[in-house]
Amino acid sequence: MTDTDRTKRDLRVRMEQTRARTLRLMTLVSDEFLKVRVHDFYSPIGWHFGHIGRTEELWACENALHRAPLDDRLSLLFVNVPENPKDGRVHLPSRDEIVAYLEETRRRAFEALDTADFASLDPLLRDGYAWEFARLHECQHGETISELLQLIGKWSLAEISADDSDADPEPPSGKSRRETSPPTRSIPLPSGVFTMGSADPFAYDNEKPPHPVTVTGFALDETPVTAGQWLDFLGDGGYRRPELWHADGWAWREVEGVFAPEYWHAVGNEFSYIGPNGLRGIHVNEPVSSISWYEADAYARWAGQRLPTEAEWEYAAAFDPRTDCSHRFPWGDTASASTRACLDGNTDAPAIVGSYPEGASARGLLDMTGGVWEWTASPFLPYPGFTAYPYDGYSAEHMDGLHFVCKGGSWATAPDIARCAFRNWYVPTYRQGFLGMRCAR
Repeated sequence: MTDTDRTKRDLRVRMEQTRARTLRLMTLVSDEFLKVRVHDFYSPIGWHFGHIGRTEELWACENALHRAPLDDRLSLLFVNVPENPKDGRVHLPSRDEIVAYLEETRRRAFEALDTADFASLDPLLRDGYAWEFARLHECQHGETISELLQLIGKWSLAEISADDSDADPEPPSGKSRRETSPPTRSIPLPSGVFTMGSADPFAYDNEKPPHPVTVTGFALDETPVTAGQWLDFLGDGGYRRPELWHADGWAWREVEGVFAPEYWHAVGNEFSYIGPNGLRGIHVNEPVSSISWYEADAYARWAGQRLPTEAEWEYAAAFDPRTDCSHRFPWGDTASASTRACLDGNTDAPAIVGSYPEGASARGLLDMTGGVWEWTASPFLPYPGFTAYPYDGYSAEHMDGLHFVCKGGSWATAPDIARCAFRNWYVPTYRQGFLGMRCAR
């Protein structure tokens, strides 16, 4: 077996593993919600499954090998262009037809993989870039589907419950206003220079090129902010004190009536969390989840701290002073993460903070990969020398100064996505994802 044969075999295995997770997620979606939009930000959940197949066919068959699409009618249903607005994406095939479309586009993608020249000078073909690009895209939509399962749960609960999940209750879970959560240990990091970004050929365009960055000494919390600490913020009137908030954030909070994280559902004096599998209890030592940038910024002010910059976060997560180099993950360069991070949708909630000591960074910081994405203070902007690839729409059009960078990955993130250099980004009002924070000073 040649090296190319082994590369293709391994890529096929990874693609099959990713697809198995996608199909498992589909079994969690009821027919009632397959074609329904449950939030203005999202397409119907069924569209995402078809879009996975369409994207695989587009890159592995059409763009890489210039083959015609399988079915123009179905393909057009699953494209993400202005001519196919989200409101129009409710007109979808049946569940069985979507599964059949996934099977047929996968068959064609594997057929193309077998004939592709991985030694080609074409960057889409070299080392199987187009196929790995499609696989990572599928991984990202898997997390989006998990987010939509939460939104479906919230939608369903609103239909059957007389309680208002956005009400402004007293602090829940039996905690009085006199009780406080123990402070998180703050770890000092000295000034230094490190390589930010990635040289990985499969990294996204916004992670490139790698470049040296100087970081001034600062301190970063050992673990993310917990639900218990958020209860202290809530109990101290954090959502009622405009002096803690960015002016635009306060205006948003007032208009939207925000008094707690997105999926905290109040019943009397207690909160539960609306997860992908329904209501569950909230552990005071799990990381707070589903908060906007505005909420994270207000909490940091309340705590007398601030959000870390993106460079500070990546320096703390990736740089190892013992080897004077940046690693792919906090623990090193191997993607094996089952004992090092809460990733890959193996649970339906983030783990208790500090549950993965083997995943600590060289500086001793915990949970910098998995659990919840962590907001930073940095807007999503291009690195020096940035070049959009393989198309402008993935990164470039969002580099407008209106989006903020999130780092680290969540419990629903695929391990290959959760590298230290990976850059997620959202507008500051967005809180429907698995978004948390940690404090710096």
